[in-house]
Amino acid sequence: ITDPSIQKEVSSVADFMMKTEDIEINVKVLPTEENGRDAEIQKLQTQIMAGKGADVYLLDTNPDAAEVKTELFANPYQTMQSGALASLDEYMKTDSYWNDTTYNKKILNAGQYDGKQYIIPLSCYYYVLSGSNDIEKVTEETLGEWLEQAEKEDGSGLKEAIDGSLYLTAGRWYQPAADYETQQVLFDKEKWTAFAESFLSLQQEWLVDMVDNIEEQYQIQPIGSLTGGEEVYVKTIPELEGRKMASVMTYGAVGMSSDHKEKAYEFLMLFLNDKMQEKEDGIENIGQAVEESFEELDGAYFITDVEKTLTSDIQKVVEWGVEPENGWEKFVSDLADRVWKQYEMQVKE
Repeated sequence: ITDPSIQKEVSSVADFMMKTEDIEINVKVLPTEENGRDAEIQKLQTQIMAGKGADVYLLDTNPDAAEVKTELFANPYQTMQSGALASLDEYMKTDSYWNDTTYNKKILNAGQYDGKQYIIPLSCYYYVLSGSNDIEKVTEETLGEWLEQAEKEDGSGLKEAIDGSLYLTAGRWYQPAADYETQQVLFDKEKWTAFAESFLSLQQEWLVDMVDNIEEQYQIQPIGSLTGGEEVYVKTIPELEGRKMASVMTYGAVGMSSDHKEKAYEFLMLFLNDKMQEKEDGIENIGQAVEESFEELDGAYFITDVEKTLTSDIQKVVEWGVEPENGWEKFVSDLADRVWKQYEMQVKE
């Protein structure tokens, strides 16, 4: 089972495996929202709960709130706990790929539960600050310190970049926000509220003072949108504790009900290993700075409805362009309370 956004790649891998092995692979593509996605997902979820799921799941998540769609596994943490997915450890132990790989092993942790690997992240999504190599570098470690540096500087372009784009990353300001194994909410309401209030107040203040024709020296953008050659400065945007976290974008898992678990694992690994040299959609040659940003990631997490709602609420109020009736302090305090309760509900489900 796969998503329409990666249908081409999944079909390509399926064709390759069917040519090289005596095996038949049936690719089921989830519908788009307009074509009855919700109803189909509900039907599949019932089948999975009854032990009649797919052999392999290759799914693509929503990295941002702007393009919300219903997910087959709305909360992958809960899916791992439910017993719907097979542990992959026995296959990974004998797979030479994991002995000598450029894969950032910290990202694997997102797909683990109770010490076992159930999900393999295949791609991730995070925001970076970029510019040409000759601009003034940001040396601060936490997101709050970045905001302080921007507030002090005039003419560097850092203020303009933060003012124009940082609100789009609101669901990423504190991550990880929950620990599903220990059923703990990690989201620090006080820290998040203090930062959000400061940022939103400054953002509105800066909007008034910004000069439209200032040259953009910095940009805040998703890593996948980055363009430029070797002479590019790339710095991963940290969260409020200074961690550099990515959200899992595409991931693979093997169904617990599968009768072909080993083959299913081999199939999803074709998206990572080099056994498909002729595959057209390979990873593009990227600059050293981008590779370094990937290597310095401290971990990864799955986006849930809480992060999507949080980002959406911040986005609406910023793009509305007017301070809420009861002021920023009340707005962010109420939002943080609501978010904390939503995380609490999720970890206890």
